[in-house]
Amino acid sequence: MSELKVSIESYRGCSFEIGEGVGAHQQMKVVQKRCQHFVQPIDIEKARTVYQRFAPHLLDEIEGISKPLGITPSDALSLFSGYDLPKLEGLGCTAVMKEEGYVRNYDFGPDYYDGRFILRQSSECYATCGHSLFGIGLHEGMNEHGLTAGLHFVSTRYHQKGLMAGIIVRIVLDTCRTVEEAISLINVLPHADEYNYSLTDRSGQSAIVEAGPLDSEVKRSKTLYCTNHFQVSNTFKATENSLQRLTYLESHTVVELANWFDEFRNPDSPVFFNDYGNLFGTLHTVMMKPKEGILKTVIAGSDEVITVDFKEWLNGVAVNNRSISAAL
Repeated sequence: MSELKVSIESYRGCSFEIGEGVGAHQQMKVVQKRCQHFVQPIDIEKARTVYQRFAPHLLDEIEGISKPLGITPSDALSLFSGYDLPKLEGLGCTAVMKEEGYVRNYDFGPDYYDGRFILRQSSECYATCGHSLFGIGLHEGMNEHGLTAGLHFVSTRYHQKGLMAGIIVRIVLDTCRTVEEAISLINVLPHADEYNYSLTDRSGQSAIVEAGPLDSEVKRSKTLYCTNHFQVSNTFKATENSLQRLTYLESHTVVELANWFDEFRNPDSPVFFNDYGNLFGTLHTVMMKPKEGILKTVIAGSDEVITVDFKEWLNGVAVNNRSISAAL
């Protein structure tokens, strides 16, 4: 049995100052060691060019991270930019999007988990909150305009130089206000692999963007269910597990958002998994309500639901920075 820990952290200031804070946290050393194990030498100038075009403020955040770690900004860019990584394959991740909000499970292995929930309010981009991925990325999250986004692995069949999905989620939330803006940006970002991106905004609009290195498709509806295969583009065979989860979700069309949150975090649910040794275990459940600016999250193995009033935090009300833990 292993222990899953998640720290609740908040940072305000310019992007460089936020990077310093993120980099100084003790968990960043763990993230650094993990990245050093599999990150290959990358084209630093190409990565810098991509960031200059789409998210120059993240270059400042990465430089800020480098300072407390005692490494060069170029080394930090190589480790944490999420550009030109080796193939990284996942198995799970399930989401429901409705007019009132978004519920999602993140499934993978605890050895590849940042264990950080981070709130950022930068003077150079939109404020965001969500579970961290490799330091600057996000598994999913919500921004100050109520846009929510999450990632769902599909395939590495067309793997190429590009951005990892967690960085794409971060850039979308940092720079977009609505689902339509997010779709437009996802369509032009350089993708390393094929992923679904599940989206909801404050107006109640939802979409799934099926995106990859070659092209993208969009599915829209007031209620959407997203797993780990393309529903519009059927050029890649879906796994039986992904199909089963989608069928299960679609058979519960009248369930309220709060009911979905309880269902997703229930260890006996068909959308909750505990095969952690094979990188297929539920690590956290999130519910985001864009109109209210409320986010709730719970880590696997825990009954403690963390509630973040993001609107209040944006107005200067502090969150209780602390760590939560649970046995898997």
